[in-house]
Amino acid sequence: MSDGSGMSETGKKPESVSLEEQLIALKFQVSELKQKLAIKEGELEIFREIGQISRTFGRSAERLKLGEILDGSLDLILKLVGAEAGTIFLKEKEKDQIVFQAVRGFGSEKLKGRRLKMGEGIAGWVTQTGRPYVSTQVANDPLWQREYADLVGFETREILCVPLKIGDEIFGAIEAINKKNRQLLAQEDLENLSSLASQVAIVIQNARLFLESHQRMEQHSELIEVSAILNSSLDPLVVRKKAMEAATRLMGAEVGSLLLLDQEKRELYFDVALGEKGDAVKQIRLKIGEGFAGWVAEKGEALLIPDVSKDPRHFRAADQKSTFSTRDMVCVPVKVKDKMIGVLQAINKQGGQTFSQEDLELFKSLANQVAIAIDNANLYSEIQRTFLETAEALAESIEKRDPYTGGHTQRVVFYSWAIAGEMGLPDEEMERLRISAVLHDIGKIGVEDRVLRKEGPLDQEELAQMRLHPEIGAHIVQHIDGLKDVVPAILHHQERFDGKGYPGGIKNGEIPIFARIIAAADTFDAMTTDRPYRKALPDQVALDELKKFAGIQFDQQVVEAFIRAYQKGKVRSVGKNTA
Repeated sequence: MSDGSGMSETGKKPESVSLEEQLIALKFQVSELKQKLAIKEGELEIFREIGQISRTFGRSAERLKLGEILDGSLDLILKLVGAEAGTIFLKEKEKDQIVFQAVRGFGSEKLKGRRLKMGEGIAGWVTQTGRPYVSTQVANDPLWQREYADLVGFETREILCVPLKIGDEIFGAIEAINKKNRQLLAQEDLENLSSLASQVAIVIQNARLFLESHQRMEQHSELIEVSAILNSSLDPLVVRKKAMEAATRLMGAEVGSLLLLDQEKRELYFDVALGEKGDAVKQIRLKIGEGFAGWVAEKGEALLIPDVSKDPRHFRAADQKSTFSTRDMVCVPVKVKDKMIGVLQAINKQGGQTFSQEDLELFKSLANQVAIAIDNANLYSEIQRTFLETAEALAESIEKRDPYTGGHTQRVVFYSWAIAGEMGLPDEEMERLRISAVLHDIGKIGVEDRVLRKEGPLDQEELAQMRLHPEIGAHIVQHIDGLKDVVPAILHHQERFDGKGYPGGIKNGEIPIFARIIAAADTFDAMTTDRPYRKALPDQVALDELKKFAGIQFDQQVVEAFIRAYQKGKVRSVGKNTA
């Protein structure tokens, strides 16, 4: 019998009540197992990340991104721990700092990329000591730094923080902030976070090793490619621009600049400055010893500056002028045979990283190649200039034999250049055209003075002798290896588009383009300058003559280009009457 208290006569609970308690206990066990299973599944998910890294390592076409791995890992951790917000901090190599690498929670984007000193704040303390930390009343915690919460406007109640480490190596920390639904973080959460952190540490370490290896392989491969690019041109301006593009890409920098040394003024000037603020920077000059570049130029030594704001050598006027914020920099001298010619800079490592000692060594190697390429280009430019000056002097000496053609060569060069510009000829062809125009009448060296200086019309015998000058010129020039490309223009600049010219009688497209251009320029100058037998014609009359004989004596496209150049003010004759 029962006494109404729910107890049997024997004093024991009914069997149904005992089963109910067992069922509740079993539910708790199932819930606990589910939570542990979720944690294990989380660990398994993180292990999959490790497998992903291994697979990616074998696929050179796919570039692994550490930031994506960290973001994904943090999302998973916060879900499993049940936290509102959190951060993964990573220690910077060769620096006493940790960085907010992955951040989640309200206003988290404002924190990403910010830095803490080692030992500063809860995360800094955990990274320094390698011990976990629990703060259940953050507002009263002496380690907590309120300014970061105030920056994002986030209410921080409690924090769990555990180190990221493998063996004795500590390279960061993970913070979980505020249990969801206003619950309290428990010891169990700390254990789960520590377990997950050990797996994340493996992921990060493997990812870093892979990325560093992959990056070095890419950089050294690119360094070889850069060498080929730098040697692909002998134009000094092109070489210097390519050098900076290669330097910026190779170093993973936001911007880069090449400063050259003005030996006479003992100043550095920005020869090439990449980035949207490059033009503003180019207006700046640095004295030797001024700023990082000036220091490098003075000492002849390379610099690695992880935080320019803390270095008294920082030349802030450059940032103020360009409204650009310089964070970190590598700066190396550019020397040719131990002679300082400039300074190479790479500014702001991308991806929230800073330049390392390895980056500096790589940059030094690049600077050596840049120096050689610049020196070769300058040497070639000097040889080319000397040659051109020699050719111009030779052409001028021939002109002096004929008092009526003084300055003819320079004018033909000028007109030919204007025509070619309107026709859109490439730069390298423009330079060959210039040399062709300078030497087009070089063959007149073989024409007798009595013919060349004759004031009246030439007779048949004299005309035949004068008509030999294209062949004589071509014969002279063809023996010079560097001038073989200009021989056709010299030989055929007296041909006509209808085939009635000399010496070959060729027509239309058979006539080299340089010869067609020089023919029009030569004729315009002949018409608009004084001759023994007539006065200079007005420009418009000469232009009308060119148009009249376009497609007959001259190439139609060449004449049209000449007229466009004239209308744009790029061409004017030296004749007295230009009306």
